Order: sequence, then structure tokens, then C-alpha cells
Amino acid sequence: MKGIKLWAGILGIIVASYILIVSCYEAAWNMLTMSGHINGIIGIIIALLLLAGSIVRIGMRGSEDDSGSIISLVLFGIATGLAFAITPIYRYMRGWAIICLVMAIISVAMIIAKNRRS
Repeated sequence: MKGIKLWAGILGIIVASYILIVSCYEAAWNMLTMSGHINGIIGIIIALLLLAGSIVRIGMRGSEDDSGSIISLVLFGIATGLAFAITPIYRYMRGWAIICLVMAIISVAMIIAKNRRS
């Protein structure tokens, strides 16, 4: 269980770093061209939520209770909702929403697995 949390957390950090780089580029481009698009800012928020959830998942992987998984679930859930809400305007964020949703599902699976073992 600790190994799954560790690898899922590392994968989340890698994906969040990619999303953060792309979103910072988009935000800078939107500012320079004064286009009025908000996709860069929303992407940065999604990346920060995904990064925070992944760091919590790694940091709390050895805890006896489910607090780390619950906090990660909340952060991934907010990121998923935000990404799916903006998907009708910016289609490419659907992929990011699905990644956040998978991370949230992993958190739910960890909570259920821990409760069944107890």
C-alpha cells in the first residue's frame, strides 16, 4: 500500500510539473498578447492542486489513519471539478481533468482498502 501511494504521488508530481510548465507558458502568452483568456491561470491552479495532493499523498503514506488520503481526495476532487468545468471552453483540459479524476479514484481505493484491512 505504501508503495502504491509513493508511485502514485511521484507520478502526480511529474504530471503536475508538466501542467505547470505548459500553463505558465500559456499565462505568459495570454498576458503578452492581451487575449483575455484564462486557461493559463486555471491550468496553474489545477497544477498546484494536483501537486499539493501528490505531496500530501507521499508525505502521509505511512500514517495509521486515512487523513492523508482524505486530504488528497479533496484536493484532487477540487482540481477535477475545476478542470471539467472549464473543459467546454478549453478542450485540452479534459485530459488534465481525467488525470485528476484517476488520482481521486486512487485515493478512494486507498481509503476503502485500508478500511477493509482493519
